[in-house]
Amino acid sequence: MALLKAAGAGLVLGLLMGAPAFAQISSDGGPIYINSERTESLERERKVLLVGNVDIRQGTARLRADTVTIQFAPQQGETAAQPAQGVAGSFGQVESILAEGNVYYVTPELKAKGDRGNYELATDTIVMTGNVALMRDRDVAEGQRLVMEVTNRRTRLEGGGGRTRMVIDPEGKSQETP
Repeated sequence: MALLKAAGAGLVLGLLMGAPAFAQISSDGGPIYINSERTESLERERKVLLVGNVDIRQGTARLRADTVTIQFAPQQGETAAQPAQGVAGSFGQVESILAEGNVYYVTPELKAKGDRGNYELATDTIVMTGNVALMRDRDVAEGQRLVMEVTNRRTRLEGGGGRTRMVIDPEGKSQETP
């Protein structure tokens, strides 16, 4: 069983490393290291499921969640009736990454947590929902929905029917309130 898990993890790692480096969890690029309790490859659906204490690292970025689903885009000339064949065919380009349950995304610049996170290559956007917290240095923002436009370096936090909360420390040091 351990050999099967290792082979599955190796398969996913090989697929991600062999894929073009368009969708990544780090702007640094480089190899993607994946660790999970179980790995499932669904070739016909062009998906890889990572289940149980998923930990993905690339460069200086890290993504952790209970489960992660990686969806791959169809390759040129491929049809639903005739998908890529076997491991040698590779899955190709990552289309989206869905992380669910205790989601943490950490880079040197920020830390974000939520119940669910979704990255879409087409818009280069990360959306986190459910009890969201975003931390940059000593600044903290909380809400229900966080939208990060990666290329535009634009972040929007929504209260989801409630309000957003922020604590901003412009001096980088905590001030005592009277």
